[in-house]
Amino acid sequence: MIAPVPFNSAVNALEAKRMLVGRDTPFAPEQGVAIIEAAAAREEADALCTLAALRAAGAWTRPSWPEALDLLQRAAEVGSADARTQLCLLSSDRMLSANVRWGVERSDDRWRWLREIIDPEAWVPTRPAVQVGESPRGWTAENFATPELCEWLITRAAGRFKPALMRDVTTGVAKALDSRTCSDFVFDIVEGGIVMLLLRIKISNATSIPVPHMEPPQIFHYLIGEEIKPHHDFLFDGKRGYGAEGSYMGDRMATFLMYLNDGYEGGELEFPRGDYRYKGKPGDGIFFASQRDGKPDPTSLHAAAPITRGEKFILSQWIHDRPFTA
Repeated sequence: MIAPVPFNSAVNALEAKRMLVGRDTPFAPEQGVAIIEAAAAREEADALCTLAALRAAGAWTRPSWPEALDLLQRAAEVGSADARTQLCLLSSDRMLSANVRWGVERSDDRWRWLREIIDPEAWVPTRPAVQVGESPRGWTAENFATPELCEWLITRAAGRFKPALMRDVTTGVAKALDSRTCSDFVFDIVEGGIVMLLLRIKISNATSIPVPHMEPPQIFHYLIGEEIKPHHDFLFDGKRGYGAEGSYMGDRMATFLMYLNDGYEGGELEFPRGDYRYKGKPGDGIFFASQRDGKPDPTSLHAAAPITRGEKFILSQWIHDRPFTA
């Protein structure tokens, strides 16, 4: 049993966020939430912002989008830069959001104004995806996200990228491979905030696959010469379970990618056995199936071509054929 942690320290509030995901500390989400709720009651800005995301997700706490947005507003009012940026991104009034973001609008009520015009249900609809390939099956969702959201995602991951690893499903061990030379940053519920929760719902609407089927999202970062050589995204060998308890029998059935920047050369998404290739502009999405008729589709072999100039950032969301618990 984990010893109780006192509630009277900002350091403890930071430790509590780690408890939610077991990062460099024992996984103890209920205890972490209790500490965060206590800090939020004292109107600590970071705790209010974190609790907003937990309340929106219903993670170890009662779900409530209205309460989540109220908490985000209060976090912004007491100084959370994170909450302020998220309110601007979620607002349906881009002019007001821009004025607030760049300091043109300085009214004490500006965070309330933004909160009041946020409608989560209106934020997540998508235009119908356009099928661009049959082998493998692929669809584009262009203009899926705003430039501001793409910029926020890149900024969120800045300075936190690590060498991208490939997990061996038979051993469960992740290791660096010469075939994957880029770096990545993986979001968790703490890092993603309310914006990421809604973005994943939007991806769900585009792909018609529920959010619980999704792995944690990540951003891949490619510098000059970096690439991912041809590979498949499916993992399951059809025989041995995997995951933390070795009992997960699911597999990736689709991959959603969203381009976050331009100004680079190379980096195309290529399908060596397929009938198309793709390179989007910032905010464009593409998704493709890794399975066909419930079986791995060999034509889903794909690669990220080397970068020849500049650098590339892309959001990756792997989606499984069942709720992801591995």
